[in-house]
Amino acid sequence: MKLSVVIATKNEEKMIQDCLESVLWADEIVIVDDGSEDRTVEICREYTSDIITNDSKGNFHYNKNLGIKKATGDWILSLDADERITTELAHEIRSVIKNSTKLGYYISRKNYFLGDWIKGCGWYPDYIIRLFRKGAANWPEQIHDVPKISSREATEYLKNHMIHISYRSLDQFIQKFSAYTTRIAEEEYESGVRVTKLGIPVFFIIKPAYWFLRKYLLWRGFCDGLRGLFICFASAMTIFMTYAKLWEIQEKR
Repeated sequence: MKLSVVIATKNEEKMIQDCLESVLWADEIVIVDDGSEDRTVEICREYTSDIITNDSKGNFHYNKNLGIKKATGDWILSLDADERITTELAHEIRSVIKNSTKLGYYISRKNYFLGDWIKGCGWYPDYIIRLFRKGAANWPEQIHDVPKISSREATEYLKNHMIHISYRSLDQFIQKFSAYTTRIAEEEYESGVRVTKLGIPVFFIIKPAYWFLRKYLLWRGFCDGLRGLFICFASAMTIFMTYAKLWEIQEKR
């Protein structure tokens, strides 16, 4: 069974090499680059010739699906540039796909924030389908959705985890926060959601407070110290800012 690793990139010169080094054991590596202005593509060329350049116009999932379509493997391992496959996980992947009857596998992620592994906040084990048969799954268009396989019996959970170095600085977090909330607000507007007077307490007080308390208390964000507090507060602010931007879109249109 041939395995293709598919990675979508954009200005990832600081992260992509370690990601590529962790998947050298794969049969094929496919890169879809979103017009990087740094050395990302140059670094990728040292590892693979299967490189596509495409302007996703903000829809990063489109590029991930483009890479999946380009891949020739029986199995797809979909990764981001800030993720790494551990040696143990690599052995497990190679073992399971040999005689598997499943359509896909959930892989847990150890998410790191400002250099520390976050164990609470709902960030671990953070299972997501990343290994699947070609044609069995794709990335949804919505930015906050993940690949899905409808039949639970056709999926299984791998034992070993991957490493996800999610945010390396607060500046990086703020940039992604701004882009993420803008995209979600646009998706909400297109789906017909509107901020009304009656909805203001729900959108700007109740929902943000609910998510903060859920992550900080129920999902034990307090165990991660100041990082956990920041993550839980940022989750609440993501909801607040998304609906603030949705209101701004309404006003403009």
